[in-house]
Amino acid sequence: MAEISRIANVQISLQTTPIDEESFSTMIIVGPHVVSTARVSSYTAASQLIDDGFSESDPVYKAAADAFSQIPKPAVVKIGRRQVDEVVLALKSVKAQGVYKFTVATVNAVTGGNDTFEISYTAPSSEATASSILTGLKSEAETKLSGKFTAIVTDETLKIEIVNTGDAFSIELGALMQISSLTAPTETVAESMAAIKRSDADWYGICFTSKIQADILAMADWAEANGKLYGTSISEIGAKNSEFANDTGSKLKEGNYFRTFWFYHANAENDFPEAALMARCFAIDPGGETWANKKLSGVTTDKLKETEYLAVTGKNGNTFEPFRNVTITQNGKVAAGEWIDVIRFRDWLQEDMQVRIFNKLINKDKIPYTDGGIAIIENEINASLKLGQRRGGIAPTEYDEDGNENPGFIISVPLNYDISANDKANRVLNDVKFTARLAGAIHVINVYGSLTYENLA
Repeated sequence: MAEISRIANVQISLQTTPIDEESFSTMIIVGPHVVSTARVSSYTAASQLIDDGFSESDPVYKAAADAFSQIPKPAVVKIGRRQVDEVVLALKSVKAQGVYKFTVATVNAVTGGNDTFEISYTAPSSEATASSILTGLKSEAETKLSGKFTAIVTDETLKIEIVNTGDAFSIELGALMQISSLTAPTETVAESMAAIKRSDADWYGICFTSKIQADILAMADWAEANGKLYGTSISEIGAKNSEFANDTGSKLKEGNYFRTFWFYHANAENDFPEAALMARCFAIDPGGETWANKKLSGVTTDKLKETEYLAVTGKNGNTFEPFRNVTITQNGKVAAGEWIDVIRFRDWLQEDMQVRIFNKLINKDKIPYTDGGIAIIENEINASLKLGQRRGGIAPTEYDEDGNENPGFIISVPLNYDISANDKANRVLNDVKFTARLAGAIHVINVYGSLTYENLA
């Protein structure tokens, strides 16, 4: 049978290739844990962390709970795992004939799945002691985990250590057991973040459970170099002393970090105002928010003296303070002194604009080096800037009292006639520029008035 294409030949090409865009509304909480072997896990509710094995006292859970407590709350919060090689287990209680067990999982290098090993010991009906139970568990662990882990009983605890340093493992506990402690992470902050990013890079904001100055500065360095936004909080008394310069807040200001913001918070070890504020502001599109004057749920307040507040903000820090019957954030700046919302909006605008241009280049057979081709690129820049206006980051076109126009943005592209032959030969378009006015935000209002007996007409 003859093919109809001999007479009517229709070919349809697809110019719909989507480009992955970075998210500027997703946050990740980074901390050590042995709940999962995965470097990154995603949660849509704080209760899911408890279901997975996090305890209510775990800093990772506390930060996630503060994030999910906000209204509006984030759709998802990601958890990034820092590697630890040892975990110390303890008994919740000593119970005759109690079944004490835990399950260890390691990653199978061949299949990529998990190999699991259950360690179990049943306490005798009489004369059960913590020492005897732990010794029984140790004996079972040495048999089933031989060559993979070592087990040591000491001070009524059982320490489990992986043999191959750096290998991922997880532990699921039975009802009668608990984690007593985790040892310190065995990798640097940069190593942790590199591994997390390799696993899943679809996040923008970082909250870090460590409040050690060296770790905070290391994370600030990493965020600065990798285009992310990092928030932390510190409880150091020196942070609210303007004459003290060795606190972490002073160090962050001195480092001129544009991608790190910090809070002074007396309860920084248990509260994570940075996670709460990030979750609250990430619920709004970039450009539509300010990080000052925000109410936060689930975070304790700091009743600072005015001199203490001025000391913190003088170091470009942030606070969460009571004003009459409400408690709100103050300042809204990164350590370098820029507004947090400006940093986020700038990052979003850059991503949106370059994705639009890239998408046009790969989905058209050719953009000619003509005035018409240059106009195609100009249109993509214009579309990105107009979206920035609708989102609230770029000011709209406004007018002075004489009716003169003050545009929100101006785009400048060269005429094809004025472009050098060398640029055309190299197929590179230079001298494409724009200037946009930031919309900014009102944080403080000063009103001056007077009262008089005189007629005002």
